[in-house]
Amino acid sequence: MKLLRVVLGAMLGAVGATVLAWSGLFLFGMIRGPGSLFDANPDAANRFFLLWLGMVLIAGIAGSVKASRR
Repeated sequence: MKLLRVVLGAMLGAVGATVLAWSGLFLFGMIRGPGSLFDANPDAANRFFLLWLGMVLIAGIAGSVKASRR
């Protein structure tokens, strides 16, 4: 049961980070106007995906640690 709680905590953390990152990208696109940020600057896509991966890893670890302490 504890393993399920840890896995679920990691998944919830990763999903939360994903929602936060993609919502921010969507809002930035709405503010910026027509055209994709990734079309204008291909390096921005690499930075976004690296930041997203880092956020998912950190949030997943934090979620699993928090779930394991209950």
